[in-house]
Amino acid sequence: MSLKFNPDDSLLNSSWATVLLSERDVAGQVPINFVTTSAISFRAACFGDNVFERSAAEKCLSNLIAVGYRRFNLDVYWSTELRRWLLCPVSIPQDVRIVTASPDATPTSTAAVSEGTVTAEPDESSDRLLYELGPYQCSDDLDLPDLLDIFQDFFKDTNSDLVIYLRYLSLNLHVAADPTSPNEPASTLTGAELPVGSERASHVLKDKLGSYIYTPSQLFEDRRDLNDSWYGVDDAYKPIVQYFTIERDLEGVQSTPDGWPNPKYIQLAAERRLLVEYGLVDPQLDDYDLSAENDVIFSPGYLTSTVPVSTADDGSLDSGCIYNADETDIASVNASWAISSRIPLPRNLSDAQSLRYISDLVINLTACGITSTLNDTLFGDTADNTPDPYRNLTLSSSWAWAAGQPIDPTASRDSAFSDDLRCAVMDLSDDGHWHTANCSMARRAACRVDDQPFRWTLSRDPLSYADAFKEACPDEGTAFAVPRTGLENTYLYRTLLSQPIDLIDAASEDPLVHEVWIDFNSVDVVTCWVTGGPDATCPYTSDPDQLERRTVLVAAIAGIVICIIAALTLFVKCNANRRNSRRNRRIIQGWEYEGVPS
Repeated sequence: MSLKFNPDDSLLNSSWATVLLSERDVAGQVPINFVTTSAISFRAACFGDNVFERSAAEKCLSNLIAVGYRRFNLDVYWSTELRRWLLCPVSIPQDVRIVTASPDATPTSTAAVSEGTVTAEPDESSDRLLYELGPYQCSDDLDLPDLLDIFQDFFKDTNSDLVIYLRYLSLNLHVAADPTSPNEPASTLTGAELPVGSERASHVLKDKLGSYIYTPSQLFEDRRDLNDSWYGVDDAYKPIVQYFTIERDLEGVQSTPDGWPNPKYIQLAAERRLLVEYGLVDPQLDDYDLSAENDVIFSPGYLTSTVPVSTADDGSLDSGCIYNADETDIASVNASWAISSRIPLPRNLSDAQSLRYISDLVINLTACGITSTLNDTLFGDTADNTPDPYRNLTLSSSWAWAAGQPIDPTASRDSAFSDDLRCAVMDLSDDGHWHTANCSMARRAACRVDDQPFRWTLSRDPLSYADAFKEACPDEGTAFAVPRTGLENTYLYRTLLSQPIDLIDAASEDPLVHEVWIDFNSVDVVTCWVTGGPDATCPYTSDPDQLERRTVLVAAIAGIVICIIAALTLFVKCNANRRNSRRNRRIIQGWEYEGVPS
């Protein structure tokens, strides 16, 4: 039976939905190699106790996906005996005598292994056995296709453009140790011992997830003719060209030698959800021809650029931060695929102190334009049993909104929170994080210079949000704008801190001098945050396949509401007042949107 996407119900929480969606959307046109994400070692998070059990693996990966991890480092082990890519570092024995640890289990027969016998306990969730192989305990059937089944099930269940996020896999290839010597390095493989044909990792991936993978060959074709690929869609889904080199031939065909597509293009135009690369490859697999798999999997390091970093005791970076106040050109601020080197966890700290340290470190890495990778088992607990610390860390990679933001004005009974809290400001008193604000209040505005991601200036006069959009940035080459990545946000924040103190003062209690308008609002639909001024509309369509059409959500919402009403009629005894109170609430994929879009 194939594994499924099966997270803990408590993790399926919509409280962060607006934060994650708004950050995804604001970065939607930035090439994917400049968008930071959250990365994790699957082995550390799920098998830190060296127990490779099938049902626990299903729960663990499901939980990690549910809490928002986007990038997974997967260690897989080729077993020449089983001809499969295993999750267990040791090949599962074939003909051995099994000594069961439970009197209710039935032992099998045949020859002994190693210095004695292989002990096995029944897996309570199935009829499979759990083998003890040296320091490891391994299910007799847990391999790469099983993990891909979970991703496949997840992708099928989340096919609305409201909940689609790119995922990345980095495959570390190893050779499984011999079960007779599980603590010894595996032998070097040659010839027929190596994977062939349908056994190759690329074939397994293509078989399970082929329709979801954005491949190296697709990247090559897209780069070769931008007119027919990244530029052949609606303007809202085209990449920001300042991030890569563009060449034009004599016939006017544009191409790029180094560009990457942006998330909106991949997710909505190409309808892909996943990119895969090779990470580390054991020397025992030197004869394994990786170039034969370039139609599905990117070469080692193609999606990774490791940045050496060092840290202070408070989680700040002593070195490695890509932000440089003296450099604002893309060529000089190269954050492409930046991922942090492994950082040792601090010693002699309580669990709470350690979690705070790691969380601060993730926040600071993200602000520096670097994706953080969790390579450790947190506090000795794997994410199938204790997912909360893992959730806390992936949420720390959220770079834009302050804690508790954005405020939903319709969800509060406090009269101080009016329905005008629909515009965003950067709050310098909160380390440059964003807050909601009354759109009619006067603030200065953030102005991007010459469309450059890292060059900013401040408007001269305080204006309302609507007026700021019209006239706050009158200087030639400047435009009212919003940061689109953590690194862009850092450049704006640091630029504002350098302004004269009478204009900007982070320590002031007067919001006029520590808050700055950014071009981000939810005027059209509450919790649907958009850029483009007060007249910008919520972009989601009832048919995400038709990117050219900017239709409203009415059809999709009506269908969902009808289903909900039918379910309530059949299974819930609701009073009339409750039904009336819900009449104006529109529910989309489990997320509540108030108001009526135009």
